[in-house]
Amino acid sequence: MRFVRSSLLVKLVILIVVVYAVVTLVSLRNQIADKNAEAAALTSSITAVEQKNGKLEEAIATADSDEGVEAIARDKLGMVTDGEVVFHDVGD
Repeated sequence: MRFVRSSLLVKLVILIVVVYAVVTLVSLRNQIADKNAEAAALTSSITAVEQKNGKLEEAIATADSDEGVEAIARDKLGMVTDGEVVFHDVGD
């Protein structure tokens, strides 16, 4: 009887260890999937920021030229050159 009890106890312990291992593996698989999704989102975000950074660097490079300064004066300050006529739409 003692051999049967110890054998049953060993089987029960092994079963508990196997169940724990399976639960842990499933949990880790879910964590890996979550982290992969997070990494993909971060990669997408990095790409968007790099594109924005490139546009800003291009804007800085063109701002140093005469054409860049003129474009800024026209767009931001509303300035015009001699002989130009400005029309303002007062409808709507």
